[in-house]
This record gives sequence, structure tokens and C-alpha cells, in this order.
Amino acid sequence: MTDTTPKCLIRIAGATILERMLDSLVSAGTKDICLVAGHLKDKIKLVVGQNYKGAVIRYMLNPDYERGSILSVWSARNCFDDDILLMDSDVLFEKAVLEKLVKSKNENCFLIDTNYTESGEEMKIAVLKKKVVQIARHITQEHDEIGEGVGFLKLSAKYRKEFLDVFKTAVARDKDCDYENALDELVRRIPVGFEDITGLRWTEIDFEADIEKAKALNL
Repeated sequence: MTDTTPKCLIRIAGATILERMLDSLVSAGTKDICLVAGHLKDKIKLVVGQNYKGAVIRYMLNPDYERGSILSVWSARNCFDDDILLMDSDVLFEKAVLEKLVKSKNENCFLIDTNYTESGEEMKIAVLKKKVVQIARHITQEHDEIGEGVGFLKLSAKYRKEFLDVFKTAVARDKDCDYENALDELVRRIPVGFEDITGLRWTEIDFEADIEKAKALNL
């Protein structure tokens, strides 16, 4: 499917994954959106344009999109000039999921779902005493709570330097790694909390079966 269509432009129940995400961001009051594009980038620009329902759209190109996802985040580093929401673009979710992140009292915050099936592929988030202590597929740190990460992060601008420092180091070390490797280092440097969205509807779209799951969840 993605040979000819970017995954974020797959249509489910009449709308693309990306348009659904943008609608949620606009509803939450977001006015400045940065999209990192690579694979079939012109198709994304054609659908979204430069202005989406009042939000200004900036495009950042990642020419090495076939390598690690860390390069996509690094490509957007010049967009990190304010509080940010960092979001994977292959997640379908009900608007209450994003609302919980935006309204969280935690200035830095992840979303976790404790109701997940262990397959070894999930990016998990471990928490100890209400503070995120590790992000990994295989958790090794002491923890008292654990959940699957939704793929969203809220980050305060006051921690911009620490954020960019860990990503710069991680990119220099390994351009083929997941961006969560850098986030795992970040949570060891700055305080990061979480919100539990267990029971709310969401799913990541990786396989055709996930599209059917999204339909079953009425997303």
C-alpha cells in the first residue's frame, strides 16, 4: 500500500490518518505545525498545503527517511522554538487522547496505555514514583508502572537545550536508530511525567490488520 501512498495518507472511513491528526491539533488550539516529509513528500504537500484550517504548515525534508527515525526528528530541530508536541504520524486516536496530553499538569509528558499485549515490538515506557525512567522495547530499569507508549510527547521549551543536546549526540553516534533512543537518554536528564490513557481508543497503523482494528474501534 505504501509503495504508492505515504502511510499517513491512507484513508480510513473517508479521511486520511494525517488529516485526522491535524483536525485534532487544530481543535486543541495549535496554530503552528511542522511536518517532516520524505517518502512521496509531494503527495503530502498536495493534500495538506501551506495552511490547514487556520494552522500554518511548515515542511522539513528528511532526505534520509529510509534510515533511522531519529533523522526525522533531527530534521525538525529548527522548529523547536517553543513548547512542542512531538507526534508520530501513523497513529489514529480519538480526540480525548490528545486533549489529555495538552491539558496535563506535567510540563513534559508522555502518554501510556497499560492495556497492551506483549509482542516485543511495542515501545514501552517505564515509570517509577510517577516519573518516566526508561523508554525501550525491553525494560530493564526498576519501575512500579509500565505501559505502551502512544508515540506522543509534550515538551516544555525550557528544556530545549537538553533535548537538542541528546539528539545531536545520538545522531552522531548512530543515524539508523529509533528516535526513542534519544528520548530514553532525555528522561534521565530532565523530569518527565505521564498520563494514562488506558481505555481511550487509539491504534498505531503498521500493518493491514491495524486498519481493520481502527475500523472496529470506530476511529
